[in-house]
Amino acid sequence: MNFKEFWQRYKGEIGKLLVTHAALAVFSIMCTSPLLVLDTKGNETSVNTIILIVTAFVFAFYYYLIRSQLWTLGAKNKISADGGRLKLMPFAGFYMGLLASVPSFLLNIVNIFTYFYRDYEAFRKVSVISSLLEILWDAPALGLKIVTGSPFSYVTVSVLPALFAGIAYYCGTKEFSLFGVPKNR
Repeated sequence: MNFKEFWQRYKGEIGKLLVTHAALAVFSIMCTSPLLVLDTKGNETSVNTIILIVTAFVFAFYYYLIRSQLWTLGAKNKISADGGRLKLMPFAGFYMGLLASVPSFLLNIVNIFTYFYRDYEAFRKVSVISSLLEILWDAPALGLKIVTGSPFSYVTVSVLPALFAGIAYYCGTKEFSLFGVPKNR
């Protein structure tokens, strides 16, 4: 299957992954923002631990959202492949996740590049705007950014959709699930 056929077949699923990412960004901002106003003098370690626990919870919820969508798609494609109507691609979920991560990867590249050159006048405004966009779009990694202070922490949110989508789709094609079979809507 070439890229054009893949895009035509799965563009709706990729769109759903982008909507899921946007919804999770709002959810993670809501989960993390109460922790940002805490007085951390003297208890930075405990607040950072709580922030990391909240971030791990957000990532687990992200996997659940992606899994509920792509496990079912993988199981349906397995049935179609068994019937001879479709050639099964075990990495289709990973590819869908990669395509849905393109906006995050582009923001990561701009943010990391401008982070290192933010001392120059020409990059200062671009750095501020890219950092703001990065915080809003890649908010699930906001806790990692707060704790580490590294602009590379947002790369995790670019990689996770591809990884989670790949795992969920592959498990759906094998009809394997640790958490029970997702219910059809």
